[in-house]
Amino acid sequence: MNSYLKQIVALVMLWIITIGITAQPRISIFFDHVTEIARQEKISVKEAAQRVRNLGVEGIDVRVSMSEVQLNMLDSLGFMNASAIADINFVEGEQPEAERQALDFMKRHGYKRLLIIPGLLPKDAAPEKMDEVSGRIAAFVKKARKKGVEVMVEDYDNRRSPCYNTATLDHLFADSRKLRHVFDTGNYLYCGEDVMMALRHFREKIRHVHLKDRKAMHDNASLPIGTGIVPLKEVIRELLNSGYKGWFTVEHFGSPSMLEYTTQSVANIQAAWEGTQKIM
Repeated sequence: MNSYLKQIVALVMLWIITIGITAQPRISIFFDHVTEIARQEKISVKEAAQRVRNLGVEGIDVRVSMSEVQLNMLDSLGFMNASAIADINFVEGEQPEAERQALDFMKRHGYKRLLIIPGLLPKDAAPEKMDEVSGRIAAFVKKARKKGVEVMVEDYDNRRSPCYNTATLDHLFADSRKLRHVFDTGNYLYCGEDVMMALRHFREKIRHVHLKDRKAMHDNASLPIGTGIVPLKEVIRELLNSGYKGWFTVEHFGSPSMLEYTTQSVANIQAAWEGTQKIM
């Protein structure tokens, strides 16, 4: 290798190392959190969104029921499409109209990943009921894929959910190989499972991440991310090692001070990211 080529290789390696250290996490937020900030701070939704954007939050997680005015406002502030969310109650039966509305929204606004909330099973539901729900979700996944939409389910903090824990999620994924996972760090804690074990179990299926922190297992209260028992740096490191390049959505529904929580969460995520980059 001649000296000129060696210089080129050295510069490329330096660029790769520099990018690895300085790249920032792709942080998103629920639009529901933005509206809660507006309510708590007594400001307009647009001003609340701008404050969040100024923190370094680039993505937005929206519901498919949102108005065009709200979506246009977010676009004007430079938010990028992170994930869309649709309540499609497959527990109650076939949902052709809800499916159509969700997929129409995805097409109109260019969202590619759809998180579905499939409803809650009756208490003491028979195994056959779970099979029915799983089959409906699998059928919708096929329909959505034909339109270029990737369907996801998250670990959901209600024991009646078809997505409650590792076992129920395994059932859904077994029926649909193309169904993907939104990994919620706090909800695995809520159902009493180890966050890192769940992450390693599902990492090949993870396409989106909700960062949520808890005081303790089985506790439903959310904290600013990085202030509870979720091993934030370890989660980020494991995801990066697995090749994850997606969004990290901050989540703390029920926060008494949403703007303060969001500010602290974003700072803690960025610090954990930088710490992880230095180790890697």
